Amino acid sequence: MPKASQKLPLLQTIKSLQFIDALSSDSYSDIQEDIILLDMITSQRYINPRTRYPSNYMYIMNDLQTLSSEKFQKLCRTTHESFEKLVAQSQADKIFQNSSQNKKHNPAIQLAVELSRLGSNGNGAALGKIGMLFGMSHGGIMFYTERVIQILMKLKCKMIVWLTMEEQREMFEVMQAEGFPGCIGFIDGSLEPLSQRPPNDGEAYFDHKKR
Repeated sequence: MPKASQKLPLLQTIKSLQFIDALSSDSYSDIQEDIILLDMITSQRYINPRTRYPSNYMYIMNDLQTLSSEKFQKLCRTTHESFEKLVAQSQADKIFQNSSQNKKHNPAIQLAVELSRLGSNGNGAALGKIGMLFGMSHGGIMFYTERVIQILMKLKCKMIVWLTMEEQREMFEVMQAEGFPGCIGFIDGSLEPLSQRPPNDGEAYFDHKKR
């Protein structure tokens, strides 16, 4: 349900007062005050002062690379090396360019925020929690999500490729030694925990973590 605007009812009330004053008042000053007040409100986008989120400078000041490998991987769900390759592949894309006067955050920050969100589960991926972690507004995180998803979709064909003949031979030898003859590759799936047990054959949906 859309959030109710505080500005619209106020404008409607002032217009009603302006109409009443025009009919009942003998003084032009009352009408003039209504016009001035109406003009003042319509010239401003927001009635109340905007709330600024306190920035978490640990991340905003481009200090991501100072995190240890373990902490960085927990935060961004990837290694320093893979992250740097992703930044190098995407930072020149027009999606991260800005023609307005408002300066955008470094592409590395945008990627880190979204990778952290994508790597979180359940409430951990909520805008409120990600916003508190990085010191950002909900709207900013949503913009980052849209941009980074577009970038990842563009890079999909470059990043997801079939093994070369040499890589297939190497994988074949490794898998044969492990007891899987004829195997030249495998795919690791991602678990998607369900919030509720399905009504039919619910026990079949339990994973090895009993979720």
